[in-house]
Amino acid sequence: MKKSEFKRKLKKEDLFYDIISTVLRPFLRFRYDIKTHNKDILKSKEPYLIIGNHVMADDPVIVNFHSNKLIRYIASDTNYDTTWKRVVLSMGGAIPFSKGNSDFKAVKHLLRLVKNNKPVGLYPEGGRCWSGETEEIIFSTAKLIKILNTTVYRVMTKGGYLKKPRWADKYRKGKIHFYYDVLFKKEEIKNLTAEEIYVKMKSAIYHNEYKWQKENSYIYKGKNRAEHIERLLYLCPNCKGFDTISSREDSFKCSECKTAWKINDYGFIEGDYYDNTVDWNLWQKEILNNKLKNSEIEIETGSIDIKKFDKDGKKLYNKKVSIRLDSKNLIIQGEGIEENIYVENIKAISITLLDIFEFYNNENKKYRIIFNPEINPSIIYFLETLKFYSRR
Repeated sequence: MKKSEFKRKLKKEDLFYDIISTVLRPFLRFRYDIKTHNKDILKSKEPYLIIGNHVMADDPVIVNFHSNKLIRYIASDTNYDTTWKRVVLSMGGAIPFSKGNSDFKAVKHLLRLVKNNKPVGLYPEGGRCWSGETEEIIFSTAKLIKILNTTVYRVMTKGGYLKKPRWADKYRKGKIHFYYDVLFKKEEIKNLTAEEIYVKMKSAIYHNEYKWQKENSYIYKGKNRAEHIERLLYLCPNCKGFDTISSREDSFKCSECKTAWKINDYGFIEGDYYDNTVDWNLWQKEILNNKLKNSEIEIETGSIDIKKFDKDGKKLYNKKVSIRLDSKNLIIQGEGIEENIYVENIKAISITLLDIFEFYNNENKKYRIIFNPEINPSIIYFLETLKFYSRR
């Protein structure tokens, strides 16, 4: 894109931001019950990169409305699946990025924005946390900080997970806190290695929502507080049954041994074994990994929707199939479809939104599987299993 054309694009995006932020700021304060801390640092006249823990899909929108100018965020290319989304994201200056794959075009765009005195943002986890604890941090973010060579701000979101856990469909009523501060000054970045930046960044944006909640005891009231927790929880701590959890309204239970639990107004689990999803998830992941080491896990999805795209993004098919995953193969079977993909050839595994599971094969073709939590296995169970087998 030519310099003059790029400048015009930036002006259009900034104008869109000025209009939409004026209209929506009062609505967001009412909808989310937000408490901000030190947000005035976002009024900086210099460009900056802002990073933080990722909790809700709305995080970048809320942070943008705490700023006085548009922060252009990295956004997964999965979000561009409809015309209206493409239009809104484009007008908002979002930068499309292919999850899990190196995307030099996005990096070049970020660098160009910073050189044009524009703030940019991203979430180093690459996606929202599932259990209430910060996910694994992507190391390439540290390299990007070195490349951009600009001040790095941190935003910590606390209370957001309890208000809207990633596995849930509905929001609760309750307060969210946004804390802002400087993580790296521009002049100190050149004296740090990428490894040193990574270590500090990883520690700085770590958050355990339940440890925080035990110190604060905020109330988060809502309906159907446990519904679809089986997206995350797949292992019963009582009978050790895999993929046996089912939910309804505020409660969930094991379909095998009938042990039951409930989510209370504080977001904690009432019942035996674990009172929060962080500890439950750490336990189930350890058990699962021990079984995966011996190739003991096979998963069959039953009927499930899948889309396949070529390396240029053209849709090759959209079918209802069944998928079987074992230690060596991912087998897709359906009407007119029979594919056997070696797990060692699978890369860039990710989950977008709630139920969209994506990966690429060794020919850079993308597969998009749409899970239904009511009839298909736990999407996290499938994710952890495929990630483990593909790394061996």
